Amino acid sequence: MTAFLSSSQATQLQRIARRYKKQVKLGKPWNKWTDDELWRQVLGQIVAIGRAEPGERLQHDPKIGRKVSIKKLKSFHSDTLRQKYVHEQFAKLGVRFSLGSDWKRDWKAEASVRNFKALTEAGGPRNFFRAIASCRTEEARIQALQKVLKRYGNKGARDTLIALRLAENCMALDARIFGVLRKVGVKLGPTDIYRQLERELIEKVATPLRISGARLDRLLFQNYDRISKHA
Repeated sequence: MTAFLSSSQATQLQRIARRYKKQVKLGKPWNKWTDDELWRQVLGQIVAIGRAEPGERLQHDPKIGRKVSIKKLKSFHSDTLRQKYVHEQFAKLGVRFSLGSDWKRDWKAEASVRNFKALTEAGGPRNFFRAIASCRTEEARIQALQKVLKRYGNKGARDTLIALRLAENCMALDARIFGVLRKVGVKLGPTDIYRQLERELIEKVATPLRISGARLDRLLFQNYDRISKHA
């Protein structure tokens, strides 16, 4: 199998990572999160597909958070009413694929309501993630999230686990990280290269610097703007 990262590209990425190595911010462990915080993390992954900014606002703006709180969503007596309401909130937030869409065609609102139902049936977000944490391997946790949560792909599952400190040896490769890779000349191929690229970044960049894949992921994501100016 052809390698994506050459030795010179890996060296460039190591140099970049070394510069910001001590500036990484990792989140608190999952068991220190409230039910509503965990729910917003799950919801934010769906919101952020295609455009990250609304997802970040949803997770960090208390006013927006209250509008999609567990208590608020439980006040609706049917999934249909819940989906209509979620669609309205997404449209107000400017969520991509929701803005300008009819509520019946809003797949983000539909996925969010299905995920809310999954967490509720599990006894709430904390109970849901307690079960995820009980999985013995990170790969099992990734697969469990992808199996239960609607619209959770390679990036979404990994990003959530990293945020909750439930995974270290993986990376949530998103547009910003792909942007950094292009800056150092990495040619990205078909969409099925995710796992190989993740493995190479961990083996060729993170491991030599003695940091985890999760820490490298957050390092590149959090410092993207500064890296873009100097890479």
